[in-house]
Amino acid sequence: MRIGERATPAERREALGVEPISPTAAERNIRTRDAFTRAISEARQQRSLRPALRQRLSALAAPAPSDPATFSGARSIELLEHVIDHLLPELEVDEATRDAARSILHEELQWRQAYDGRINEPLAIRSGADDEEETT
Repeated sequence: MRIGERATPAERREALGVEPISPTAAERNIRTRDAFTRAISEARQQRSLRPALRQRLSALAAPAPSDPATFSGARSIELLEHVIDHLLPELEVDEATRDAARSILHEELQWRQAYDGRINEPLAIRSGADDEEETT
């Protein structure tokens, strides 16, 4: 059995209307793909080294535990006053609800001020006694 004449690769490309790909274009595609793959792997590696966005945001919102003034009575009094003076008037609620909230917040503010006064009273007495000893 004899095989007839076969078309050469160039003749087949011409018959199909396909342009040959130059080696330089193929090499460029490979280099581009490799660069893209390398960039993706570097981005993933950098992302794995830093904490997630949610963790970074919660860290920014959380108070620094090394600062004891954050949890002091004076700070809570300051925050309550801010809520009463600035936030409460801005609420879009009926007047009865606003009055009830104001009443509750004022009561809490009075309790905190009284508590803060009781805690600081012994310190004031001690510092007053220390001042008297220094003057005599």
